[in-house]
Amino acid sequence: MTVVRPRQKNGGPHSMSIISIRQVSFRYPKQDAPALSNVSLDIFPGELLALIGGDRAGKTTLCHMLNGLIPNLIRGELAGEIIIDGKPSSSYPQGGISRIVGLSLQDPESQLFTATVEEEVAFGPENLSIPPEEIDRRVTWALEVMGIENLRKKSPSALSGGQKQRLAIASVLSMLPKVIVLDEPLGMLDPRGRRDLIEILSRLAKEKGISVVISESRIDEFIEICDRVAIMHNGSLISSGSPSDAIASSDTLKTYGIEPPRLQILSELMISENLISQKQSFLGERRANEVLKSLIDREKGGVV
Repeated sequence: MTVVRPRQKNGGPHSMSIISIRQVSFRYPKQDAPALSNVSLDIFPGELLALIGGDRAGKTTLCHMLNGLIPNLIRGELAGEIIIDGKPSSSYPQGGISRIVGLSLQDPESQLFTATVEEEVAFGPENLSIPPEEIDRRVTWALEVMGIENLRKKSPSALSGGQKQRLAIASVLSMLPKVIVLDEPLGMLDPRGRRDLIEILSRLAKEKGISVVISESRIDEFIEICDRVAIMHNGSLISSGSPSDAIASSDTLKTYGIEPPRLQILSELMISENLISQKQSFLGERRANEVLKSLIDREKGGVV
């Protein structure tokens, strides 16, 4: 397994991980095969980690474990060590980990239950006994960050799927966690909404130092903002490293049931046709634009 320690946002080395998972396995009741098998993973302060894999890869199970839903609410056979902010996860009271690790579920509607949007975002801080004035500030901030401040008096049931997704994330942000875990957050968003969310998550990591974990089945849209990519398959962690290291080839991704980035497929085709070198390979749009511009300049007789 390839493991690469990500860079710290302020340029210095990471002193310690905010979450550390060591040789963790988990089996749901009445299931023969484990949902997770011998998984080890560190999550560092201020990094953006993409957790990718096909169906039944174990991504959702791992997300629930990071937030403490497993084993506190979701029971099963658990082995291994889970350290959250320097303490074993088993030492936290029920719900205590949510102060540190916020989780947005794959189905946002399942975690929305109050009468208005602002009440939904205020619910978490209220349960932490935060003073009312601070709750108001947090609610306003979280709604503005997610671009739904104008919906604060609306009923969650009246929102579109994309708006519900934004609300669920705003409800997590208002708790001011150190880590945000998002399980399939792009599914209900339109292309503009996906771009907006990716930009928001990048800012939270860079400017607020919040660790962001995104669990998705495809990586096209956030490949360029990730510090690290972790690939899962059949409950195992296959690799973890920088995007270029972890996503070695489109064929490898297909083997694990993952749709390769479209630009990676184009890059591999151009390499096979000797249009670009291996060193010029690209995964994301920014790098692709640089390479294509160099080809155009070369054709015009410019400097590559």
